[in-house]
Amino acid sequence: MRHSGLLLSALGASLLLAACGRSSGPAASAGIGGNGVLPPGAVPTTRYDLANGCYALQALKTGQFAVKGSDGSYTASAGNPDTGEPFFMKPTALGKYLFYTHDQSFMSAANSPVGTDGAPSDAADWTIDTADAGHSFSVFSASANKSLAVDPSSGKLVLADAASDATRFHFSAAKGCTPYPEAQVNAVGDTFKGEGIDKPVLGFADVHQHISATTFLGGAHYGSPFHRFGVTEALKDCSGVHGPDGHLDLLGNLYATQPLATHDTVGWPTFNAWPAPHSLTHESTYYKWIERAWKAGLRILLNNLVENATLCHLEVVAHGNPTQDCNEMDSAVSQAQFMHDMQDYIDAQEGGPGKGWFRLVDNPADARKVINQGKLAVVLGIEISHLFNCNLTQVAGLADVSGCTTADIDTQFDRLYQLGVREMFPIHEFDNALGGNGIFDGLVLNVGNFVDTGSFWKTYDCPSTDPSGNFGDYLYTPGAKMTTSDPSGVTAPANPVVSALLAGKTIPLPIYPTTRQCNARGLTDLGKYAFKKMMDHKIIMEVDHLELSMKEDLIKLAEQQNPPYPLISSHGGHGGISNDQAARIYKLGGVVYPGGGGGTGPQWYDFVTKLLPLSDPNHLFGVGLGSDTNGLAAQPEASGLKPGVQYPFTLFRGKDWGPQFARLSPIQFDKQVTGQHVYDLNVEGRAHYGLDADWVEEIRLGAIAETQKWNADPAHKDQQRDPDQQAQLALSALYNSAEAYLRLWEATVNR
Repeated sequence: MRHSGLLLSALGASLLLAACGRSSGPAASAGIGGNGVLPPGAVPTTRYDLANGCYALQALKTGQFAVKGSDGSYTASAGNPDTGEPFFMKPTALGKYLFYTHDQSFMSAANSPVGTDGAPSDAADWTIDTADAGHSFSVFSASANKSLAVDPSSGKLVLADAASDATRFHFSAAKGCTPYPEAQVNAVGDTFKGEGIDKPVLGFADVHQHISATTFLGGAHYGSPFHRFGVTEALKDCSGVHGPDGHLDLLGNLYATQPLATHDTVGWPTFNAWPAPHSLTHESTYYKWIERAWKAGLRILLNNLVENATLCHLEVVAHGNPTQDCNEMDSAVSQAQFMHDMQDYIDAQEGGPGKGWFRLVDNPADARKVINQGKLAVVLGIEISHLFNCNLTQVAGLADVSGCTTADIDTQFDRLYQLGVREMFPIHEFDNALGGNGIFDGLVLNVGNFVDTGSFWKTYDCPSTDPSGNFGDYLYTPGAKMTTSDPSGVTAPANPVVSALLAGKTIPLPIYPTTRQCNARGLTDLGKYAFKKMMDHKIIMEVDHLELSMKEDLIKLAEQQNPPYPLISSHGGHGGISNDQAARIYKLGGVVYPGGGGGTGPQWYDFVTKLLPLSDPNHLFGVGLGSDTNGLAAQPEASGLKPGVQYPFTLFRGKDWGPQFARLSPIQFDKQVTGQHVYDLNVEGRAHYGLDADWVEEIRLGAIAETQKWNADPAHKDQQRDPDQQAQLALSALYNSAEAYLRLWEATVNR
């Protein structure tokens, strides 16, 4: 999760700009159709087999099929499935379904006889199970606490209190269903599997995601990666939360530095304003979009449980919701459950428990098994400022009062470990009882630190050994130039986020030097205890967000272990990382992946070529990304690359793909369609996570374009590069990143 850079003037553009240049398309609904997860004509034998298929409902008592009447009631009166009502069976959960009719309504248990609802509801959500040792199905309404039945005398579908012959049904393949509305994947071809669990995996890793951020920040985030009633609810109009014109989008507007900004709230089906690269408080990881990235080769996804209590309280006050729990650890626990619910939901869409492509794993061996099956291995991490409830209060800016003890660390660590958390940020945005955070914003986060701890940062001049004094010896520039008050006592420069954080108080900032400043708060005794705890329990440890000297402490500690303990920098090294530190992370067997969504295709290639000289020949070189999606972090805008991505494009085939891809079947991707909106990476940038597939193609093109620029520079006339070889280098680095991450994880746990 990355806040501050978005709050600065360089990124102060309005969210409304995202609406410009959008294209529209046909009002297409993408359902699986046919027999869904079963082959055409196959007979369903389990309650999961009905998923996203087209079926007629047969009452076994009478042998007739259900027909919808003009009054919305249902009668079992058709002699064959072709003349019965064709129901599209949309799973709401494992074994639960909406009966979606050809005229886009829903069979409902609101009354008896059974009737029709115009929108999905509790009454339209039916639990299906096998009956009579699997020879038939029961259909139960939890809303009515009754079972679907047929009245033998009239043929009407009614509700019954007890099971009987009248509550037994069959499902027969039908035709003419209206597919349930859904975001499209727009990919032709099956994604690849592995060559065996003992073979290196092929695929890319996103090691910094926030899928579960749906409820964080006091409800400021709008939308969800899934909803039991589908995309029309998950991504519907946001006016209920953000106001009829978006003006109640407090954090989104503040982050755009336009407190009175408005935006088109509609969402499904037009999506005129969101999702978009800078639409920070709207959902960007809807599960069908993730599915598109998985089709393109995404094989490791690290979801960080995330919360920010300070911003949560700001949102709670603004919306008058005092009962909202802003405790960061509590939020993390609820988000872990959310991830399991999402896995179950995707399983339901794919035909039953374990059948989905989205698999939560808590060890590298299981991750390899999942990836070998061609599925996505999802790992849980945590990124909060008060890890283990180790908050900090600095009384009068002097004495530290720690919010935790070693016993608290033990208790809270066990709580997270039992939830499956295997990667941890010791520190996030603010100082805590473990140590200081890495400064990368000189104003907003300093004020946030004051609100959170009672003290502004104490700093020192960031060190550099570069003779030019320009921090050329750093992979990521350390610290920040601080915004200061003047000696006369004038308050901090006008900034809407600062004003909101301070709730109108006039509080001058301390005076700082004009040079880049690093945080003077280093590793505490509690921090040393937490580091040891993590290493003893073989946790993947993050260096990002640690104060610069704490990064050094952790790297040295890792180097002292036998065998050495690998570390990760997942999303941009917040607070700074020197070239020497990056090289030592590589020597430990760790990885360094870029933040900011990995940048545009050309930017990502440039970063790869910058990392390559720092890498260690004894370890696999792979470069994934830390997208930070849903973490209040902007994604790359359109790159302006010429030529850009040409649709449709094909992955895994062509001279720019190396020999390791030869066994893969090509997959063709067209522009992604959600509702009426047709997404084009060249126009909208990485508007949502599904466009990561398009970004892969842009990486190939970006490597070629950057190589051509290199070759055109007279300074490189004797160092010409082959564009196709550089494209192979870029794609190989990306598709080695999942294996590189797994090797890091294995070196962490197999000690």
